[in-house]
Amino acid sequence: MRWGLTVPLTGVPLRDHRPLIAELSSLGYTDLWSAEVAGADAFTPLVLASEWDDRLRLGTAVVPVHTRGPAALAMSAAALADLAPGRFVLGIGASSETIVTGWNGIAYDPPLARTRDVLRFLRQAFAGEKVDGEFDSFTIRRFRLEKAPDVPPAIMLAALRPQMLRLAARE
Repeated sequence: MRWGLTVPLTGVPLRDHRPLIAELSSLGYTDLWSAEVAGADAFTPLVLASEWDDRLRLGTAVVPVHTRGPAALAMSAAALADLAPGRFVLGIGASSETIVTGWNGIAYDPPLARTRDVLRFLRQAFAGEKVDGEFDSFTIRRFRLEKAPDVPPAIMLAALRPQMLRLAARE
């Protein structure tokens, strides 16, 4: 059985999370998850946690596939995978039109295609491949991670509706 906590805690400055995170494993927690809505980004709390504890599994739940370019998402995830080899899980998902367009001013491309394309791109990037080509929702030219993760992160796909659930099962 796994026990997790979502950070950052509301009302607690991120810099003040260290004592709590350092104690979680001894309290029986196995996982630390961070989300991305309107507070801290999903990666920063986990980067800090990777330095404060070396046992917890760290995961994003979830990072929207629309609000970062595919290469920027791959670079952030690869850096965290390097800090916590074998302990980082990248959770991605479509988010919502409110967050993507209303808050970030980015077009909310068809969520299924964008999610599928980012997932496929990330797999190639994490494998150290040069990604060069057209996906249905974006085009990438000659991108390769400077250093692919030694242990590529597991990728989890947030899925609620039938098409996204099928995508998650298939991919």
